[in-house]
Amino acid sequence: MKFQILLIIYCAALFTEVFANLTQNIQMQYFSKPSLMLILIFYFVSNAKNLAAAKYPIIFALVFSWLGDLALLLDKQFKTFFIYGLTAFLAAHIFYIFYFWKIRKLNKIATLPNALIFVGIAAYSLTLFALVASNVKNLLAPVGIYALVVSTMLAASLTAFDFRNHSFGRICVAGTFLFLLSDSILAINRFVAPSVFAPVFIMLTYAAAQLLIIEGSLRNLEKISATNNTNNTNY
Repeated sequence: MKFQILLIIYCAALFTEVFANLTQNIQMQYFSKPSLMLILIFYFVSNAKNLAAAKYPIIFALVFSWLGDLALLLDKQFKTFFIYGLTAFLAAHIFYIFYFWKIRKLNKIATLPNALIFVGIAAYSLTLFALVASNVKNLLAPVGIYALVVSTMLAASLTAFDFRNHSFGRICVAGTFLFLLSDSILAINRFVAPSVFAPVFIMLTYAAAQLLIIEGSLRNLEKISATNNTNNTNY
């Protein structure tokens, strides 16, 4: 990948965000948190410039993630922006789902994983929802829809790759799993058992999730582009 310096900057911004959370420095967070997705957007767009059109859902997912970050940051002070953050991340997950469905076709995947995997995802999501349901009050329906969509994103990523032959599939799925974990920690921290250290774990898992999805997707798109170029050359 090109522009590796951006990944170093990304890690520096994440370190700053973690430090800002630990010290509860909201002014520092207004710089560090929004910068994370902006760096990833620039990194992805720069590397995906000549790659397949399947890249566009990823770009939209990152943009909506950035909007979600802004909304949740504002919610720390004004306590009225959580629903906007939830909506923005809901849109981000939907774009990721669309990407994984599209990439499944481009990767020519004909089989599905063991059904027990999907049962496990559903059981986890239902258990988490049951845990927070009594405390979400008027957000019960939005939180329920969100839990369904983020679980669907993880499931969609599991159907999109040939894991035996392509490492980028494992990278992407590690990212979607971490995204679900990050959202789970956020839900428990907000609605069940608040912890002073929870925001740190939320950001670490979230930032790692986004980076892994982007890195795996770039490698996948590069392979598709190289295959298409080879096929065109043979004609």
